[in-house]
Amino acid sequence: MQKFNQLFLAFLTIATFITCTSTAKQRPEGGWLWKISGNGLSHPSYLFGTYHGTYDILYQYTDSIPELHQAFNACSQFAGESETTSKPTPAQVGAAIKLPKDTTYADLLNKEDFHFLDSIVRQSLKSPLNKVYIKPNFLALILGEIEKGKKLVDTGYSQSRIDSMKSQVMDIALEKKAKEKGLTIVGLEGIFDAFVSEKSNLKKEADELISDLREDDEISPLSFVNTLSDVYRTQNMKSLIDFEVKVDSIFRTSPKLTEIGKRIREDLLKRRKIPELMKAQPTFIAVGVRHLPGKDGLIALLLEKGYQVEPIGL
Repeated sequence: MQKFNQLFLAFLTIATFITCTSTAKQRPEGGWLWKISGNGLSHPSYLFGTYHGTYDILYQYTDSIPELHQAFNACSQFAGESETTSKPTPAQVGAAIKLPKDTTYADLLNKEDFHFLDSIVRQSLKSPLNKVYIKPNFLALILGEIEKGKKLVDTGYSQSRIDSMKSQVMDIALEKKAKEKGLTIVGLEGIFDAFVSEKSNLKKEADELISDLREDDEISPLSFVNTLSDVYRTQNMKSLIDFEVKVDSIFRTSPKLTEIGKRIREDLLKRRKIPELMKAQPTFIAVGVRHLPGKDGLIALLLEKGYQVEPIGL
């Protein structure tokens, strides 16, 4: 389960940066907790924007969010962005992250880029690139997670402390609390949905991985992580919208962010699963906070469907 949680944390890291939405036309006021009612609901449900991607803000921070625990306790169902307590089968993992049997990185990269990536993989994974059989998008996440761990160790954190922090990532801890309380647990999307790619897209993924690794840290998506944690601590939607506008102005031309983000919005935000869940029983919906604002965000989409969506505690 620890290895699975590490995969889930890697998923959350990329999810932090592929949920960008256009925010120019939608400026909801409020914070991270919202009450959903009306449109035939016999009981309210709640929408909560979580923080994930780094260990700067963990589960204990939820104590500072007004009325969050009251809302959580009022629900009998928990809907997380991805269910973390159910372990996927080896076949599911393999289908999502493994390269096709007839494809290697030598097929996806030119010689210069292959040697560049090979040197990084040898240092980080202690393996030559020709022995690595995972898709580029997932390799990017693993390399990022390793780098994040190294930085924590360099800062002075012990491995036991790092493991404890991983268990307290907001999404993971909330789902664990829901399971302990006997709530129905629902995952709004499969944990590996974002990594399922057709063979024809693998070369593009590999090229984007090389581009990301060569990028200057000043314009890398991960350079915005600390800024996002500062925004989250404001508990103010306008601060998040301003952050989104800044990120969009820099990364709006990125095919990876645009295409994966669009797919996640279509799968997670626009399908009818959430309305059905809320109609069945009061539901606590916990998704990354960047899913909330914007014309394709959950708040706007729920309003369009006729629900009343009201901020709580602000």
